[in-house]
Amino acid sequence: MNERDFEKGLATLEVLKAQILNLEKQIETLNISIQEHLKAIETLENYASMSDDEILVPVGAGVFISAKVEGKKGLITIGNDIYVDLEISAIIDKLKNRIRDLEDLMKKLSEDITALQQKYASLSAKLEEEYAKIMQQRGAQDVQGP
Repeated sequence: MNERDFEKGLATLEVLKAQILNLEKQIETLNISIQEHLKAIETLENYASMSDDEILVPVGAGVFISAKVEGKKGLITIGNDIYVDLEISAIIDKLKNRIRDLEDLMKKLSEDITALQQKYASLSAKLEEEYAKIMQQRGAQDVQGP
């Protein structure tokens, strides 16, 4: 391996590092989404267990309005500002399915990270060996003189 190949290897290490960081950020975003889904499920389960109770609904800026619990239905988005009106239990089922999908995606991303980390470690070890050889050659040239 010559110095040019060594430099290409270093550039590849940087690309691998950036890819790993990007996947880690995606996993973090998925974790946040899963937590939001779990909170929604908990709220919906509590709502479904209410009977003709009055609740306070936050509308923003520290303002709440009172509302009467009637009809156990809600709206859930199915994409691009399209919502469907469903029973609370059906919404909970959809949210649980979404969580499973998010967890599957997280698993795939984690596997991708592991593969990239292995490539990174392998290339890094190879480059360290090559760096030692390059430095050794330079030292030998310095000793021999012009």
